[in-house]
Amino acid sequence: MATHHAAARRYDAHWIALAAALGLAACSTSDKGSTGAPGGSSGAAPVSSGGVSGSGASGGASGTAAGVGGSAGSSGATSVAGSGAAATAGGSSGSGGSGGTAGARAGAGGTQAGASGTSGTAGTGGASGTTGNAGSGPGCTVGAWPAADPTIAGPYEVMTETNVGPAAGVGADGGAPVAYTLFRPKDLAAGGLCHPVVTWGNGTGSSPSLYKVLLGQLASHGFVVIASDSPQVSQGDPPPMVAGVTWVLEQNDDPASALYQRIDPMHVGATGHSQGGFATTTAGGDSHVTTIFALCGASNQRNLHGPALLFCGGADTTVPCSTIQNAYDSINNQPIMLAEYVSADHANWVTFRGTTPSPVEATVTAWMRVQLMGDEALRSWFYGPSCKLCTDDAWQVSQKMMDQ
Repeated sequence: MATHHAAARRYDAHWIALAAALGLAACSTSDKGSTGAPGGSSGAAPVSSGGVSGSGASGGASGTAAGVGGSAGSSGATSVAGSGAAATAGGSSGSGGSGGTAGARAGAGGTQAGASGTSGTAGTGGASGTTGNAGSGPGCTVGAWPAADPTIAGPYEVMTETNVGPAAGVGADGGAPVAYTLFRPKDLAAGGLCHPVVTWGNGTGSSPSLYKVLLGQLASHGFVVIASDSPQVSQGDPPPMVAGVTWVLEQNDDPASALYQRIDPMHVGATGHSQGGFATTTAGGDSHVTTIFALCGASNQRNLHGPALLFCGGADTTVPCSTIQNAYDSINNQPIMLAEYVSADHANWVTFRGTTPSPVEATVTAWMRVQLMGDEALRSWFYGPSCKLCTDDAWQVSQKMMDQ
């Protein structure tokens, strides 16, 4: 593995020089389509992320007094969905507990909402809690997102914020820890849906500005993207990709933050390139991360918490597909795809200029939409033996546990 990291460092040094010659600068606020207003659709009774419901000891009182909370007992405590935890879980079931959490996760996926939403145990807050069956708290609603085309910009205008978050990892030449760049929808309230999170890892020596088309593309589709400024994202304790997720979730609970009650904490993805790809598989072991998409770098990770896509370039001599194949072979506990873009090398799939994402970048967007937004219309890109990537000559694909 050390050999592959060293090769990646050498390659990325040349890539940085190329980027400098092209005149790439640090990200600034940019437009990605018009401000959209996507509405919720399928799923469990929507879940609001506003605040925290009552404690277990006061289940009945919380259900009655909160009304709009729809959740009594400990469901607010176990789900950051808070005062709008799953309506059926809190409304008819009182103390809710883990039922509230299950309802929140299923609501975003939009496929198992009913069963998950009713999993709370009956308790003293049942009857009074029914007044909040729509999860009408002051924040956002967890639910399946409207379908969208991942090959073009999404409906949100994008805001880029630099030097945000904690200092984490290491800086240039192993220096002091550095902060983050945040790519997010400018109007987080538009449409009322809670925004999934994506944490990003740079290639060796690189910065988020080199990947601004991809990261802006994700933000235009509604994701809140936290990108470490570290040029060595595999270093640090905790790793910067994980520390970034922790910070975003903290902002979701901070009334002073623009992210307050706008985040879906149950749907978090990780993606990164080269050294950032290796760091992505490491981040996949964190309990908050529910899916990964590792680009041109991946290591063995047997503690994933959701589906994984490992990408390699057929012409990549820096981190060849054989390295990614080894990581793919080691993962047997989650649905996983190995996707080789035949003509790609280590970096020629990255869009340096313009705003139109490359086929690989569109695939990253599609994967995150399926896994984190419940976009069922894009599921056929990846699942089943006749999936879109499976039947496209530009790709060579292997799958495990992805029959449907």
